[in-house]
Amino acid sequence: MDENNPVGAACLEHAVVLEGHKGPLHDRCRPDRCANSVIGPEHPPIWVSERRTLLTLIDTPGLSTCRKEALQRELRTVEAILDKTETPKDQA
Repeated sequence: MDENNPVGAACLEHAVVLEGHKGPLHDRCRPDRCANSVIGPEHPPIWVSERRTLLTLIDTPGLSTCRKEALQRELRTVEAILDKTETPKDQA
């Protein structure tokens, strides 16, 4: 992120930034959309676990259509992140 030109910084979209804050907002980090986001070797197992959880939730009987669609959007985000790593989506 270029602090002098934060346009496109996904972590700042619709964010309330405290006066004097510099740099990205790490709790809003979007590694699926932001080239400045770092995915370290410790992160893929977390994303693989998230993928498994989402797949389990999506297969829940009786899940409403709108909830299933929301979970599928989250799954696409997780898969986009995993695509940026060398980790197969089914490994932990």
